[in-house]
Amino acid sequence: MTEPSTRIHKGRQKRPRVPDALRKRAAKACLPCRQHKEKCGGGNPCTRCQQHQRTCHFDSVDRRPSSDRSGLPRLKPSENSGAETQSAREVQMQRIIKHFVGDTSFDTSSLQKLADELTHGDQDHHSDSTESHIDTPTNDYSIDTLSTSTMHYSGELSHWNFSRMLERRLRSLGDQVGQRKGVDHTEGFFRATDLQSSGSCITLARTYFPPKHIAEFLTNAFLKFSETNYFYFHEGTFREKLNFYYTNERQLSIHDAGWICTLLMTFAIGTQFAHMHAKSSASEASVETIPGDQIGLELYRYACRLIPDLITVASVETVQSFLLLGVYTFPIDTAGLAYVYYGLAIKMAIQNGMHRKLMEGNNIPAEIIEVRNRLWWTAHSLESRIGILHGRPVSVSPSDIDAPMPVDLPALQPADRYTNLPNFTAAIVLTNHLAKASEVMKSLRHFQKPNKKKYLRQLAALRSRLVSWWDSLPTTIHCRDLTPDGKFFRCNVHLEIYYTTTLIFMGRPFIISQGVSEPTEADPGSPTHEVPEIVNILRRDSFHAAVRVIELCQLLHDSVGLARVSYTEFNGCRVALLALIAHSMNEPTLKISSTLTQGMGLIRQICTGLESARSEVAVIEALERARQRLHSHSAETSHDTDDVTGYDQFKEWAKLWRGDLMDDSDPLPLDDVGLQFGEQPHEAIPPFDGFLSSFPNELGEFAAIPGLSYDLSLAHNWFENPQAEGSEWVIDQSL
Repeated sequence: MTEPSTRIHKGRQKRPRVPDALRKRAAKACLPCRQHKEKCGGGNPCTRCQQHQRTCHFDSVDRRPSSDRSGLPRLKPSENSGAETQSAREVQMQRIIKHFVGDTSFDTSSLQKLADELTHGDQDHHSDSTESHIDTPTNDYSIDTLSTSTMHYSGELSHWNFSRMLERRLRSLGDQVGQRKGVDHTEGFFRATDLQSSGSCITLARTYFPPKHIAEFLTNAFLKFSETNYFYFHEGTFREKLNFYYTNERQLSIHDAGWICTLLMTFAIGTQFAHMHAKSSASEASVETIPGDQIGLELYRYACRLIPDLITVASVETVQSFLLLGVYTFPIDTAGLAYVYYGLAIKMAIQNGMHRKLMEGNNIPAEIIEVRNRLWWTAHSLESRIGILHGRPVSVSPSDIDAPMPVDLPALQPADRYTNLPNFTAAIVLTNHLAKASEVMKSLRHFQKPNKKKYLRQLAALRSRLVSWWDSLPTTIHCRDLTPDGKFFRCNVHLEIYYTTTLIFMGRPFIISQGVSEPTEADPGSPTHEVPEIVNILRRDSFHAAVRVIELCQLLHDSVGLARVSYTEFNGCRVALLALIAHSMNEPTLKISSTLTQGMGLIRQICTGLESARSEVAVIEALERARQRLHSHSAETSHDTDDVTGYDQFKEWAKLWRGDLMDDSDPLPLDDVGLQFGEQPHEAIPPFDGFLSSFPNELGEFAAIPGLSYDLSLAHNWFENPQAEGSEWVIDQSL
């Protein structure tokens, strides 16, 4: 009898279990990582959930399909199809829930808690609608008038407004019972008069006044060259006060501090722009040939002695004074002193309720209300621009502002010139566009990858609205009229610099991007990432805007001259040069090189006499020299390198790293960069000492938005590459 042969199963062998210590990935991924299709590192919470600050949890039920070996019956085809449909439905429901309530846990207890909260909310809403007989006491803000120039503001939830509400309620109850005597009136506004200084300090300020004809000259210089697209005081009232303080010999009091400081700072700013009236160009003047710097500094120093009294008085004139203090220090210390002074102007304006709309029945003249509104929007716009462009927080949220926009009043129009109101309004709108773009760009940096497409589309919509709005501005007299002999030529050039620098700001993060590298020949099948069309648009806008800024500065230089203390001109030229250097690092062209040469010559003329500006120009010069060495090195190494030894390559790299040459030769002359400012030699400019260890902080302005897994390099001709048809990045024009 033959014994039965042993049957050998030739199938897939069971895979041995890998110990947990040797695993490269988690045995089981958490639900958030599975939903985002990310690699889970294991642990509770896992690394990715900690990084993105989300709830890390695991499914307690094993969702793996049962097999024949498990001993459990396999689902029938109809049952299996139903289970798959149920699973797909759950996934879609989870997406809907996350859209409305954010990243939340989907375990039973969390869902039950969320459902209970929604149910209670509906019950409360139903209760509010059915029990309408229960009145909720209103607690509106109040602006109480102390004088024509001083008011007291109390917010909706302040203690003062609540006490006023109780007073009205008690008076109402007293009227109902026939009580004759109402609530005793009490003084609710305390002023720290004990902290005010004596009037001697203010009276001594008259000794710093220049002669009357010099004061008129400095005032005209301020109005013509410094006021440009903002509002600092009513010219008619200013000239009345000027005549009063020059002719009246009465003893001055603490209440004169506001106008005294306004006069002193107007004269000080006038000394900064007095050279613009000279016959020779301002760019040809040296530091020694420009008078008035020391005089303006002395006027500023004495005006600073009045700051404690200005804060104590807290009037409309106080807001004017702090605005002018900010204007004087704007080109000297923008992110420091100027930001502080504009912040003080904002605080004084809030104390007077200038950020809110005055209620009807206040019996305040329309001219005073309009001056309050214009001063508020000047302070808010200037502080917001500094905060956005220099990384400082703004003082007031837009949701807390309901002050009306400036309107044209015949009583406030200048006597012998046109009003700058259209330019002023346009500057406010440009600042609002800049603020909105800044918020979207912050969201691009901090939100997760799935939301970045949404914010890029929002940025595209903002850019489209900005361009359309700019094209709708008037082209005669105001805004876009660039006729050199026009009434508002310099103001209009400054307004377009605001516009072009906004475009540069929106496209700057995408110039140098941390995109993924190009696929290599060794990996031809690796997927290539699609460059969003809006990224190409913003890059192109930033490039053309940078070139346009240099053209505008050259136009000013050839017509009315560049102002050596104009922050708008200096900052516009600086931002444009940095953007052009960044573009040249990706794709060097002859146009970029020639524009850089032109811009470097212009910015050296603007920074004459300002130590802070000269140091910033030195940084830009160091960047430009490093860029030239980089491209010179690239051009040399692009030739046949068969005979080049490793030591030769090391020497070339060492030249770039050290910032100086290994020998006495200079293969790259700096003549094409332009002349140095003044008589300063090349050695006075700090050398560029390495690409990694001490790269200048200015390149932080070009920091790429992290998390964009698209190749955003400019290695190809991105000016002419259209987006593929049907791409998900094609911008919807209806946005």
